[in-house]
Amino acid sequence: MTFNIDRRSVTEGDIVEINWQCEGAESVTLTIDNGYRSTDIPLEINGTKRFRLNRSKGKTHLILAVIIMGKRYTKKINVRVKPMPTTRTETIDQQGRSIPIVKRWWQQLLSRWHGSKVYHAYKMLPETKQVIVKILLLLWLLIIISSIWPRITFLTLGLMAIYLTFLLVRRKA
Repeated sequence: MTFNIDRRSVTEGDIVEINWQCEGAESVTLTIDNGYRSTDIPLEINGTKRFRLNRSKGKTHLILAVIIMGKRYTKKINVRVKPMPTTRTETIDQQGRSIPIVKRWWQQLLSRWHGSKVYHAYKMLPETKQVIVKILLLLWLLIIISSIWPRITFLTLGLMAIYLTFLLVRRKA
């Protein structure tokens, strides 16, 4: 029984070729075990097969099992499967500058918020109720922050007072 592979080290997604010869065999089975699951493939007595090695826990075991005159014989080949290299992408603005990750996160958050049902329900409220909702959200934020960092309470109350003053001034204008 012969069992060979064209290479023993590949990157995820690469194609490998195996060949085997099992003279006098009653049945031939190839088992592919990538560490996540195992797959059995019935084969012909002699031949060549090409397949892609995808996800693996570092090593994929190829086991050729042959039954000759009622006895089972196996031959194993280990293939090292390296993870596919990842590429880093950047988002750029209209001037060709890279957008910082915090700004991208904030833009995604805003776009999700503007597309949500809660946002549309909020926009259906009268303007006075919208202000009440904003104040309630600030109060809840103050309660949560105060429970985590009690010293931040004064700062948060000050910011809330500034915001409410801004709302009053903006309404008069």
